[in-house]
Amino acid sequence: SAPSWIDGLLFVILSNVSCGLSLALVFGLGHNGMAVYDAAHRPDYWKLQVTTTRNVTQDPLGFVHWFCGGLDYQVEHHLFPTMPRHSLAECNRRVQKFCKEHDVTYHETNMWVGTLEVLNHLQEIAEEVIEDFPAM
Repeated sequence: SAPSWIDGLLFVILSNVSCGLSLALVFGLGHNGMAVYDAAHRPDYWKLQVTTTRNVTQDPLGFVHWFCGGLDYQVEHHLFPTMPRHSLAECNRRVQKFCKEHDVTYHETNMWVGTLEVLNHLQEIAEEVIEDFPAM
């Protein structure tokens, strides 16, 4: 028999929630908790892209690369947004070498440590808000 309208509704809700949480994880890992600059102190383009994004290291099975859809190479994606996914690993090696030669911090961590970094950063922000606005 055909699925009921309740089954359809549950499918839409669950698929949207799971997709949204997955996207939030990938985007949050790539950006949250990284450097933020005001306009007066913003570095040049390439340093801005490298220092405001985080890469996620690969696992032996390739799950991270699949799950992140290539955005595990967030730094390289920001530097070269039209680069095909199959070229990102080699680009990653070259960008890391370039950053080392120019003494620019390149941040790369695994998915679990990166998630903890994001959560710790969000906790710091929450504590700042509570300190600045104690009535909240």
